[in-house]
This record gives sequence, C-alpha cells and structure tokens, in this order.
Amino acid sequence: MKKHLFFLGKAGTIYYSWLMVLLFISLIIALEGNKAIMWPAVIIGSIFLVIAIYTFLCSYIFLCSYIKEEKNSLLLKLPYKKKVVLTQKPQKVASWHAFHIYHVELSKYEAVNYMIIQKKG
Repeated sequence: MKKHLFFLGKAGTIYYSWLMVLLFISLIIALEGNKAIMWPAVIIGSIFLVIAIYTFLCSYIFLCSYIKEEKNSLLLKLPYKKKVVLTQKPQKVASWHAFHIYHVELSKYEAVNYMIIQKKG
C-alpha cells in the first residue's frame, strides 16, 4: 500500500528554504528597481513558481513522494532522490488526528522525517 508524504526535518527545511530564497530575491529586485517591469525579478519569480508547482504536483498529483510496502521491504521515494529500500522500519514520532510523523534512518549519516496524512479506517 502506498502512503503519500510530506518530507520534513533537515532535508525538508533546506529544500523549502531555498524556495523561499528565490521568492525573496525576486521581491527584492522588483521592489528596488526603478522600471515598471523588472525582467530579472520576473525570471527569478517564474523559476520559483515552476519549482513550487513541481513540488506540489510531485507531492499530491504525480505522487512521486511516497513510502510503499512490497513483500518484506519498504521503498521510500522523495522528489529529489531515487527510490531507497529501507533497512529498518520507520519509527512513529508523533501523531495528531489524521497527521502522523515518522523518522527513518537511510544510512549512518542520513535520516529523514516525513508526515503522512491518513484517515482512520
């Protein structure tokens, strides 16, 4: 069964921070410019929109971020990585209503936190 997820933790913070950096740079260029249309701001803003839409579509529509159970193994797919076969079962860190947060270690140096929205039943 596939469970679609949002990735959190250090990797998610870095990913979403770079998205916000693009947005802020385009806003700064647009507000500091002295022309009616600042083309560098438009270009950087459109790059932000393309990446943000890609992230949204990958998480919800195209379903490229998920965890899937196959036979005796778990597969984890994130939008910026290839599929990873998990060697250990994810640990539930917290849950609130339909939101469940899990932590899994991919290797000795890399760990991922992710959130699943799952209805009861």
